[in-house]
Amino acid sequence: MTAGNATQRGEADARVRRVGRVLSPAAAWWLLIAVLLFVPAAHAERDLLSQAEWATTQERLSPSEAMALDYRAADTAALNLGPYQGRLWLRFSLDGESLGESRWLSIRWPYFRDLRIFLRDPGAPGGDWLEVRETTDMVGLLDMPGHPGRLLPRFAAEREVLIQLRADGPTALRLTLGTLEEERVRTLVRYTLFGVYLGAMLGMAVYSLFLMLAVRERTYLGYAVFLAATVLYIGLRYNILTPLLPDAVQSVPPAARAQVAVALVALSAIWFVRRFLRTQRDDRLADRALLGVMVAAVLSMPASIWLVGVVSFAIVAVYAVAAVVAIVWAAVRAMRRGFGPAGYLLLGWSVFALAVLLYLAMLLGWLPYATWLMIALPVGSLAEALLLAFALGNRIRHKQREETVLAQERDRYRFLSEQDGLTGLYNRRALDRRLDKAIAASLRTGDPLSLVVLDTDWFKDYNDRYGHLAGDDALRCLARVMRANVRDGDGCFRYGGEEFVILLPGQALAQATVVAERIREAYRGNSASELGPGGTVSLGVAQFREGDSANTLLARGDAALYHAKERGRDRVELAH
Repeated sequence: MTAGNATQRGEADARVRRVGRVLSPAAAWWLLIAVLLFVPAAHAERDLLSQAEWATTQERLSPSEAMALDYRAADTAALNLGPYQGRLWLRFSLDGESLGESRWLSIRWPYFRDLRIFLRDPGAPGGDWLEVRETTDMVGLLDMPGHPGRLLPRFAAEREVLIQLRADGPTALRLTLGTLEEERVRTLVRYTLFGVYLGAMLGMAVYSLFLMLAVRERTYLGYAVFLAATVLYIGLRYNILTPLLPDAVQSVPPAARAQVAVALVALSAIWFVRRFLRTQRDDRLADRALLGVMVAAVLSMPASIWLVGVVSFAIVAVYAVAAVVAIVWAAVRAMRRGFGPAGYLLLGWSVFALAVLLYLAMLLGWLPYATWLMIALPVGSLAEALLLAFALGNRIRHKQREETVLAQERDRYRFLSEQDGLTGLYNRRALDRRLDKAIAASLRTGDPLSLVVLDTDWFKDYNDRYGHLAGDDALRCLARVMRANVRDGDGCFRYGGEEFVILLPGQALAQATVVAERIREAYRGNSASELGPGGTVSLGVAQFREGDSANTLLARGDAALYHAKERGRDRVELAH
């Protein structure tokens, strides 16, 4: 790894740590604001369902016919039928004198269609049922109710009320009565809450895109897409983004829109997880399981639009659970194979998975329709987004450590491949590479370049007299002398047998000659004291000149060496 790359990686790592420090307290404040805003809004309504009765039918009935159904008392503030296809009827009585301004009747569930509300007028001939068609006099985006409702007309005395709802999918509701002003405030709170949630999620998504560009890691893109898909689902689920959708999209049933958004969440989550855990490379079994869930999510998108709601919801529920299980399973497998960042992913995903499973249990009718379950998904997704930000930071640091280790291993293996086993000096392969680079640098900068070619004198006779082990010691001694008498930037190479080369970048012929003489004298002194008489070396010095190549420069140095041997050995000769 080069110094420039290391610096960039260090800066990127610092940015990852900074985002964690920024987002952690910010997310805590966002969650606190959400709770403080939600609590007063959740209890400012009058409950009607506990005093109502309900019945179901598959047929389209008139109000008079609906009165003959087998009604059951609700006896609760919320009703949850689970997945249901058909018509739901509610009946109860209201005292017009006690209503005052509380005339906004709201169905707290966005997935119903064909909402019809009827008032029985005892004064009308035959006690006919009159349909309430008035919605609201509120205008503007922030004044749009998020749930189906009607503005009741003013009336005196007590009236019987019938409500018809057509359901096709998860069916739950709360029936409330309040004023227009309360509904306006409630709608504003809902948009404020969503704005807080949107700011938190998209803020982290946008920052992750900047980190992706900084560290060149596309896993951050998967994280950003996953956050955006989650925001889309929450916005559709709470009927906040619906007014912003094109008319063609608004014609799709609300439940179908939400189920398509679920598919997008599953696709982006698994895409992110596959890149994060590197399952394509490290765990083919888990990768195939994740891909299978992705295929199911893709196939569910047209099914959500064209199939009946209870069937498409069943499909969505199956692959949603499969996605949760597959991601947890893949993360556990990654931890077992020693991939540390998988633990952070498992922690973040487990929070979201718990929220998903609780919310899904409510949609299936296994848990009651409750306020805390309704907000579990956005709160869980916000907590997960923060935890995944930490997971990504750890993932990038893990990757940087891996790259550092790989770079060190590459350097070590390259050094071993270019190192002479006997002397520890560089070998001929390294000389070829370094000499070409030194010549290119000299041509570019104009700095001088010299080399010294040296060879031990009478080495064969020395081996025959003292033995090959002593000859090896002599070569190792020469290598130590060479290293002790050159600079850090110079290179010492074993060229072959008992012949060596010293590369001296930035040094002219005169300076190189001084180095050569120093080595000759130092080796002669060492050999006389450690290896016996006759330990000398001959050296040839050459300076790079215009027109030289690596081969011609070496050849001139080699010729100077042999000239030194011809003139009696134990001397330094200069190349012509």
